[in-house]
Amino acid sequence: MIYDLKDFGSFVQFILKHNDLLDTPVYGQIWIIGPLFQEYSGLKFTNEEFVWFLIQFNMVSGGSLKFDNVLIPSTNLQSLPKLVWINLPGILILQSRLQGKVLDISTHRETTNSPTSVLDFIQQPDKTIKSYDFLSPDTTIVNSFKFDKDILFQLLNRPTSRTQLNKDKAKRHIPEIPFYHVCNEQAHSQLLASMGLNKKEYSHFGSKHNIPEDIIIQRILKCKSIISNEVFRCFQEKIHFLPIINNHTDLNLGDCSYLDTCHKMKTCRYLHYYTLNPMQKNQKDTIDSKSNNSEYTLGDCFSQACREVQPPQWINCDVRYLPFPILGKFAAIISDPAWDIHMSLPYGTCKDDELLSLPMHELQDEGIIMLWVTGRSIEVGRRALLKWGYKIYDEMIWIKLNQLRRTIVTGRTGHWLNHSKEHLLVGLKGDPIWINKKIDTDVVVSPTRETSRKPDEFYDIVERLVGKHSRKLEIFGRDHNTRPGWLTIGNQLQGVSLTEPELKHKYELYKQTSTTNS
Repeated sequence: MIYDLKDFGSFVQFILKHNDLLDTPVYGQIWIIGPLFQEYSGLKFTNEEFVWFLIQFNMVSGGSLKFDNVLIPSTNLQSLPKLVWINLPGILILQSRLQGKVLDISTHRETTNSPTSVLDFIQQPDKTIKSYDFLSPDTTIVNSFKFDKDILFQLLNRPTSRTQLNKDKAKRHIPEIPFYHVCNEQAHSQLLASMGLNKKEYSHFGSKHNIPEDIIIQRILKCKSIISNEVFRCFQEKIHFLPIINNHTDLNLGDCSYLDTCHKMKTCRYLHYYTLNPMQKNQKDTIDSKSNNSEYTLGDCFSQACREVQPPQWINCDVRYLPFPILGKFAAIISDPAWDIHMSLPYGTCKDDELLSLPMHELQDEGIIMLWVTGRSIEVGRRALLKWGYKIYDEMIWIKLNQLRRTIVTGRTGHWLNHSKEHLLVGLKGDPIWINKKIDTDVVVSPTRETSRKPDEFYDIVERLVGKHSRKLEIFGRDHNTRPGWLTIGNQLQGVSLTEPELKHKYELYKQTSTTNS
């Protein structure tokens, strides 16, 4: 049956009068509401007809009745969904239309103070049926349109209190590494080099790169009387790259492409430099000792105040054959495979299928994984993360700088093209609500060091994400990768060093078993 618009007038009055339909004892149950409405209006419905009546009323009123499930006609009212919400402004607008009224909302707007937070918005007077008992219909409708939805979107898009507190906590607990500017005055570097570096008495050091910085600084300080105040102040506050002049150096050739990573430093005819750091370290005020007792401890280990970070642990092994279950579970994993890029490298490489076959699912129930990839292997890395059960959560970039703090454009940094950056894929497994989000950026600008050595900043980022006391693993690590709080495994490590009793016991048992079987 199709109902006429005027047929809904009595139902509108019924809803406005019975403002407790969602409370006890009705609880929004249609099989109770139906008989109550028939008694109120004097109309007669079958169960199925009443459901059709509600469906058509909802269409006319713009969905003013909200049910906990889809409303489908049925002869058994007790099996129908419950009424869970009533849009009072929508009901009142329908009442105005039935009475032939037209209400212009724009003419009734009042200037009110907008909420400044989501909490303020939630704590506004509840716009339910009961809160409008003593208001006229027109006033109720106008009040329902006072709040601008754009304000709500702005509030929801603001950083959460947890995010803001995590950032503040990171600033209080983590010392900032001082940043020094580079002196671009070539005359300054040449003058300092002539006074402190290019001296014959340093020949016993072999290469001038090996001269201790303190010796050069002391030599320059002895010559302070013949240095201008401008140069001396610059020497104290900025980084200088002192030109190294050897007997075989040909200044006409210009700078060496490899700079401080050159493998033929003693015979290379190109120009090299010595990095002289500032004598005065303009560090910021030290962190207040009280900040270590921060009251904001969400996500911290309950024993953090008295618990020491585990010393570095490592295992020299072939990662392909090590049973991962003996290692336990980890909050964070970093993997830096030696990708097979068809180049002659000083270390073994990892085939794509070998990486994909690693049982990484045994190392984490939930947490993050970071996978270093080359330009060619980005897609392989993405496939690997998906195969291991991770979602591609983000991607970080390391922009490489050379010794002179410039982006790399020449040198042994790529296969076909010179690479000035590297990519770090970030995968997420499960729903780790304990991760500290939105503290760090996804770009790190840092100088290169030894072959395949990555910046320490990435380890700091991981520790801020998962906490310094959580278990962290690095796969395919090398000696320079071992760090407190981390377990490092790979075939380029020296021996085995384990301190966790359970891990140590499992590894010794594994070695005994493998020795017996062999």
